[in-house]
Order: sequence, then C-alpha cells, then structure tokens
Amino acid sequence: MNDFFATSRSMSAALLTAAVVATPAAAEFTGWMFDHYASSDQEFFVVDVYAQFDDQMDTVLSVFNAQIGTAAGMAFHHDDFRTLSGLPGAWNVKDSGDIPGVVDSSIDSFVMIGGPIGGINTTALDDQFVPGTGGAVPENAGWFNANPSNLQGRAEEWTWRLWVGRFVRDLVWGDGLILSFGANLSYDQGPGTSLQYGWDGGKGSGPITNIYIPAPSVAAVLLIGGAVVGRRRSRTACG
Repeated sequence: MNDFFATSRSMSAALLTAAVVATPAAAEFTGWMFDHYASSDQEFFVVDVYAQFDDQMDTVLSVFNAQIGTAAGMAFHHDDFRTLSGLPGAWNVKDSGDIPGVVDSSIDSFVMIGGPIGGINTTALDDQFVPGTGGAVPENAGWFNANPSNLQGRAEEWTWRLWVGRFVRDLVWGDGLILSFGANLSYDQGPGTSLQYGWDGGKGSGPITNIYIPAPSVAAVLLIGGAVVGRRRSRTACG
C-alpha cells in the first residue's frame, strides 16, 4: 500500500501508458484511487474514491466488507434531499442531487457503483446499512448494482476506473486523518463472464488507506496567488 500526494487531478503519463499496453486477458482490479480536495467554499474536505482497473471491460458488481472512518469518529457530512426536513442524510446516491440553494451533491457523502448522481442510479445498500442514514458507515457494510445488466458499474473508457463513493467532512487544515478506507469488491467483464474479487477470493476488506489533511504550510502554498483550493485536486493510490 502506497499513499502519495500528486499535484494534478489528471492521471500521470506513466499510468496512462500502462493502461494503453494492458492486455484484456489480464484484466484485473489494481487498487483504490482517491481524489481529495477542499470544497469551493473552504468549509469541507472531500474525498472521491474510485476502483482502478487495467481494462475498460471490467465491471463492478458490488463493494463490501467496508471499513471506513475518519479522525476521532468525526461524522461525515450529508447535504441531500433528506436533510431538507432535518433528517439524517442518506448514504444512497439516489437521495443526492443539485438544486441551487437547496441541496449540493458536491458536499454530500454517498456511495455508488458508478452511474449518475440521483434517483435513476441503480445502486442499492446491503443489509449492513441499517437504516442507511447518518454520519458513519457501518462496519462491514456494502453496496451493489441492483441491475447489473445495465453495465452501470463498467470502468470509464479513458481512465479505466469507476467512482464508488464520496466522503465529506468539515475542513480543519492540518488536523490529521480525514478518511480511512478499506473495502473489497466483486466484478466481472460483463454478462456471462467469471466473477472476480479484489482481494482474498472475496474475503476480508483488503489493505486500509489513510488520507490526511495537508499541514497548514501546505495549505498556504496552495492559496498563493489567490488559487481556489476547491480546484486543486490531488490523487492518492493504493494497490
């Protein structure tokens, strides 16, 4: 497991080169990828998690045995249609959306198996997500594509990765851990192909990756020249 900061949201030339020469017959999950950045209003820190593959045909069916948390048990932030009524926010991406001044998916925590944000997404929560709301992810929880034939979980064409969740919490520069993430996943290469797992034949959650808020000195560098931190994105890989 390697954690590292990069200065660009774009994938490195080395990774793109490796993807181009990958052999479809060797298609496999290569690790979790993380984009982490401050929200545009500087109030929240956002981590987007992706499953990275070495072939475009790889199609995620489920994420499970999740071990997900944050520093000192700090709650993840929700801004979805449930919070409008003062209820706890929901983890299902179906409840997320964008209405100016009402709800904002860019600062909402949710899980997903690819697809669009909103009600037409076919992601469902497993039985560990009871009731599926609140500021924490239950231990060993998981989520899956309830309609796998729609191929919503297929890796993106150019990046060969799939978005599986957004995790948002209050931003306090330099206060340490913002996300601890570990999970397993199942995938195939489409209908009729063999089922594969990220780790241990479907057992365990795989290695844990810890994402940290940069120290104050790093934050100051990012702000030089009036740069908007919300547009400065960095990548961490675990594989």
